[in-house]
Amino acid sequence: MKKKYSLVPLILCITILFSSCGKEGTDKLTDISFSPDPGMSSSEESKTPEENTSMPEEDETNTENQETEESNVPPEEKEIIKASIDTETAYNDEDRQVSVIGFKHYKKLKSKLYKDTAAKNNEFIVLFLEITNKQNDKDYINVNYLSAKVDGKEITNSVLFNEPEGFQTIFKNVEAGGLLRGFIVWEVPQNWKKIEVVYNGWKDNSNLSLDCTLTPEDYFDPPQYS
Repeated sequence: MKKKYSLVPLILCITILFSSCGKEGTDKLTDISFSPDPGMSSSEESKTPEENTSMPEEDETNTENQETEESNVPPEEKEIIKASIDTETAYNDEDRQVSVIGFKHYKKLKSKLYKDTAAKNNEFIVLFLEITNKQNDKDYINVNYLSAKVDGKEITNSVLFNEPEGFQTIFKNVEAGGLLRGFIVWEVPQNWKKIEVVYNGWKDNSNLSLDCTLTPEDYFDPPQYS
């Protein structure tokens, strides 16, 4: 009988031990909490899913295509003014005035130092011009923009050692607000009929193309050079 009674306290102790362990395990589970993602800022953590949704970026391809299309649109071209001068008619606008002040022909030109002689059956024809520059900047008369035809055949202007009637070449600067008198010369056949001269040096900045058509009937002396 003593052996049976000694097992009762042992059973009671085991029961109490297991019940206390179960309670402690439950308390530990209730203390567990979830910490936020270390990579997420506090502002992102507080946003709702709708707030965290980013707006779609603008389509850069469409923007580039639009800019390319705009750049391919050709600029509006201004109409070229085609004007003419002759021995009686000058050209005049807000930037300049151009006049023919003489037209002569020579077989030869000579001075104490130099002599210019045209080839056989040829002669020199000399056009004397006066140009007034009304602008605030210099206006350079560029020989590279000059073209001419004699009886339909293209020719280039000549270069002389001498200065016909004391005039100098027209291919130089016209000072701002100034006046320039000068000449252009061509060597042509003595039986020439018509010369057509075109100057496009003002085409880019003033949309101006200036031409002059002359014949041997237009010869006249220029004024005395001063």
